[in-house]
Formats: sequence, structure tokens, C-alpha cells
Amino acid sequence: MKAIVNTARGAAAQTLALAEIARPDPTEGEVRVRVVASGLNPSDVKVRAGAQGPMVADRVIIHNDGAGVIDAVGKGVDPARIGARVWLYEVNRAGGGLSQGTVGTAAEYVCVPDGLAVPLPENTGFDEGACLGVPAMTAHRAVTCGGDVAGKTVLVTGGAGAVGHSAIQIAKAMCARVIATVSSDVKAQIAMQAGADATVNYRDEDLVARLQTLAPEGVDHVADVDFAAHVALYPAFLKVGATVGAYATATNLAPEVPFYPLAFRNIAVQPFVVYSMSASAKAAAIADIGRMLAAGQLTPRIGARFAMADTAQAHEALEAGGVVGNIVIQISAE
Repeated sequence: MKAIVNTARGAAAQTLALAEIARPDPTEGEVRVRVVASGLNPSDVKVRAGAQGPMVADRVIIHNDGAGVIDAVGKGVDPARIGARVWLYEVNRAGGGLSQGTVGTAAEYVCVPDGLAVPLPENTGFDEGACLGVPAMTAHRAVTCGGDVAGKTVLVTGGAGAVGHSAIQIAKAMCARVIATVSSDVKAQIAMQAGADATVNYRDEDLVARLQTLAPEGVDHVADVDFAAHVALYPAFLKVGATVGAYATATNLAPEVPFYPLAFRNIAVQPFVVYSMSASAKAAAIADIGRMLAAGQLTPRIGARFAMADTAQAHEALEAGGVVGNIVIQISAE
């Protein structure tokens, strides 16, 4: 079978290659999936580039997320799963958590533990299914980590991004009022199409003043893509007892935290990474994502598609920025 392998840390063009390798067979408790689409995420790029440590093997098949069809099962797995459409998550993680493994979804076939192959509703395409593992599960946790958001005002920062776009849809499906930050009119349109009730262009508008106008009683919860950019502003627009789910801090990896302004307003901040979410948080995300997909309430936005042979270019495109939404590698025909 064909697979994209990573052979060293460094630039995509020098470290990724299309290889022919043996097709795997599922062992006990595993299913084999014929992969149709592989999702590319920032964490995949960072691992390849070396930001998360050295190579764990001479050759690693890349990517965590994907979607396809189960074509074989190992001992202990219900044979009725053969033929099932599924989406995959945490494939390139050794037993879950933060450590990298040696197999990934950038291959024509992949064997995974049965529980990592989640039913994909018939109304959802494989490309969209490849955007659920990291982006949608992160979005779910970012929206829900502070509790029920029904009837509350939720701020989604970066509302046109891969995570933000899904976060808007998830929050709306949970009956929240959603305000999204964006950086252009085009991104504002994307966020509004996802269901946002209002947008704020942080490049052209005073973010705090605009939020105080849109939510004069204060915002209840923030799903935040850039903790460093916003933490000092939280006390100015969040309600007493508000919550924050922060999944990235791009502008400063070690931001200063205004302890007492946050403490006086009893603001609870939950930083998290999707890979280390608790089993219960992952199960809740999977259940809600499945329900929302089936109901037509969640449709990840595909920003770019690449052929398997162009996976290195896909990595370069993500690193360069400019792609609005998810990046998908098309592995095989449906």
C-alpha cells in the first residue's frame, strides 16, 4: 500500500516521502480502515518539524485524523463492523496521550483500536469526517469545559478557523448566543454562515468596547484560540463567575496572567490539549459530535484539499497560513 512517511525532523519537503509498504492486518481488538481522507492539523506539522521532540522510529506514518471504511476486523471485534463508514482520531499517538506513535492516517490502510474508529453518519462526507478528531473535539471541549452553555453568551475567538468554525456550530447547537472574533470581512461572513449571532473584527474595532456593546451584562464563556492575546482583557468583558476554555496561545507561549483581576471576578480558566483530555471528556465530545452531524448541525469547513502525493505541500500551506478552515489529504476514492 502507499503511505506518507516521515523520516526525520525538519522541513516537509526534505522529511516526507510517498512510500510503498506492506498493508497491515488487524490484531486482537483492532479494525482495519481503508482510508479515504486524512486530516492535517497544526500538531502534525509541529511534530514533523521537531517542536515536540526527536523521531520515535526511523520511519513514521503521519497524521492523527482521518475517515474511511472498515474492511477487516481482528479477534474480539464484531464482524458486523466490516463495511462501516468511520472517522478516526488519535491514530498517530502511542496508546493515546501526548507521545507519538508510528502509524497514522496518511496511508491507504491503517489498523487502529476498535474504539478509535467512530461511526460516521451517512449525511457526512469523508473529507468532513477527517476534520473531527482534533478540530471538532477541541472545539467541543473549548465550548463545554465550563459547563452547560444553553442560554448563555459564548465568545469564540478565531471564528473562521478550523476549530473556531466548529465551535460556533457546537455552541449554537447547544442553544448559546455566539459572538465570534475575526480579522476580515470574508472571515466574518464565514463565521456568520456557521451560525454566529455577531462578529467583531479585532483588527478594525476595539474588542472590549465592542463586546461591552454586544453583551452589556458580560460574556459567560470564551472558547479561546489565543490565550495570551486575551487574558488581560477577560476581566473587562467577562461576567463574574465566567469560564474560559483555552486551547492555544499563539502570540506568546508564556503569557503573564493578571491573577487578582481574574480572581476578583472568579473567572475560571481551563487550558487544555485535545490529546490529554480525560476519557469522559472525549466520550462526551464523540457523542455530541455524532448527534450534531446526524442532525445537520455540524459541518466542518474544508479550506483546502491536496492529493496524497502533495502532502508536503499541504504541510507547507498550513505553516504559511492563508488557508481558512481545515486541510484534507485525499488518500483514495470513496
